[in-house]
Amino acid sequence: MFASINEQDKVQLEPLHFTVEAGIVHRLGEESVSDEVLAVVELVKNSYDDDAENVKLSLKNIRTGASTITIADDGNGMSEEDLKSRWMRIATSIKTREPISPKFKRHRLGQKGVGRFAVENLSKKTVLTSYPLGSSDGYEIMFNWDEYKIGMDIQEVKNSFYKFKKDPALHGLQIRLTDLRKRWSEQQVKSLQSFLKALAPPAVSTPNFKINVETDEFAELSGTIDSEFLNKAILHFQASLAKTGEVKYSLTSIKGAKKEKSEKITDFCCGPIDFKLWFYYREKKRMQSLGATFNDFQDMLNIIDDYGGIKLYRDGIRLSGFGNPDDDWTGLDSLRTDPTVNPAKNQIIASVEISSKDNPEITETTTRENLIKNKPFQDMLEFIHTSIAVFSELRGEIEGKRQPGPKKDSAYIKKAQERLKANKDRKELLDFSGHYPTGLTFYGKLEEEINICYLNSLPNATMVLSRKLIENLVYEALYTKYPKDIELRYYIKKGRALDFSILLENLESKMPDFKNEQRDLLSKLLELIKPFRTAANGKAHNIMDYLGTIEDLDKQKIPEIIDVALKLIQNIKATS
Repeated sequence: MFASINEQDKVQLEPLHFTVEAGIVHRLGEESVSDEVLAVVELVKNSYDDDAENVKLSLKNIRTGASTITIADDGNGMSEEDLKSRWMRIATSIKTREPISPKFKRHRLGQKGVGRFAVENLSKKTVLTSYPLGSSDGYEIMFNWDEYKIGMDIQEVKNSFYKFKKDPALHGLQIRLTDLRKRWSEQQVKSLQSFLKALAPPAVSTPNFKINVETDEFAELSGTIDSEFLNKAILHFQASLAKTGEVKYSLTSIKGAKKEKSEKITDFCCGPIDFKLWFYYREKKRMQSLGATFNDFQDMLNIIDDYGGIKLYRDGIRLSGFGNPDDDWTGLDSLRTDPTVNPAKNQIIASVEISSKDNPEITETTTRENLIKNKPFQDMLEFIHTSIAVFSELRGEIEGKRQPGPKKDSAYIKKAQERLKANKDRKELLDFSGHYPTGLTFYGKLEEEINICYLNSLPNATMVLSRKLIENLVYEALYTKYPKDIELRYYIKKGRALDFSILLENLESKMPDFKNEQRDLLSKLLELIKPFRTAANGKAHNIMDYLGTIEDLDKQKIPEIIDVALKLIQNIKATS
């Protein structure tokens, strides 16, 4: 298609380099941190990463008036070269190349350099003032983000840069944001506090990092961010393994009850190790009965959801990859043989603390992405598993969930045997084979398990399994009617289905969307299912609440509920 080019005809021009439009600053600001609260959290993370011991966060007139947010710390500060090569350079990889801070050896929290774009997303103007450690010179940069206009090259925008004299002993960084783009609400300030509480994990010894919040419009929210939420844990458990093999366990409840245990282990090659665990209820009524307000409860859930699980620390530094929300490196879920006593990841904040001096063989692989699965590591896991088992045992003693079992010749066993004999001719509870949604074989298997429990006179097991089946059918009805509206049935952020009660609320709120026959079925379903859900929740979540007889179970009208639910789903499919 094209004729060949004669090399002698080519003329050398100035080399080309990529240019960036100034408007990219706004896009990066929006895409990096879209939430004002998270944007401020990122700036505080930068203070932590820079070895600050104190951070002062000032929020002035953020609800009305001339709004200002100031983040000031006493970290290392940035030199002139740092400002030019780190702050003013887009997509710098400094935290990837230097993941540990120089003074306190902190595992750096900030990511992708989003802090500098967060300031643009928060305000129209920013003043950054740096006091480099050990230097007699300080520096200040002034940004007017509205000057970064579409169509301009980013290098055309001039940011005023100043140098000033300072005391060499003065060090840190101050970022002052003025003319905020949005007004802040009280709830946003409370949310900010929740995130900051989890920023410096309580499981790690970090007394050298404190955050103080000042807000003139919400005076009651001013003060030092602390780990007060730890004091609201229902149970606090500690386990320590000494070099000698001595292990001490201690469990204390919020009401002051205490249980202790000790033992000695042999044939191990790890330790000393300290394991700490804080346990919380996720049921609002149970927390409120212990004095927690609704906001307290929501704050605790936010913290546990963001920071729950078991995290590993060596020399006071968290090892990445151990204890992320989606990570179960200890196999905690597999240990939940009894969910009424064994903790789940979303119920605890826990830490495993070791030192490189005393545990030199618990070390990373060559890529530093994981730990070598050698015997010391396996012994550490065994210690964690044993500690969790002891926690469950002591928790059972404190909460009365472990009662002495009946003797073989007790009246309890005799009555159970009599019930089995009396019910030998009992028919199956459910018989809906072939009527369940196609392609989902687990419904049939679940029905089979329910019938086995029912025929063997196990009313509580039958109730709990039936609740699971009915809850899935409610989910199925929402999915069938609104296949694209996933938020009606699924909590995307947490990666799980919505709670049973919320599924029902969503289904009931959509009543006007259903046709006449469907509406009648839905009304009947809700009429039957609401009392069942209340009763089933009590049996599933309250250890002291149970059904006494199969006759009590029959009053719950489980077959009728399932029949109506299946008819509703089939009707929706037939008319869609």
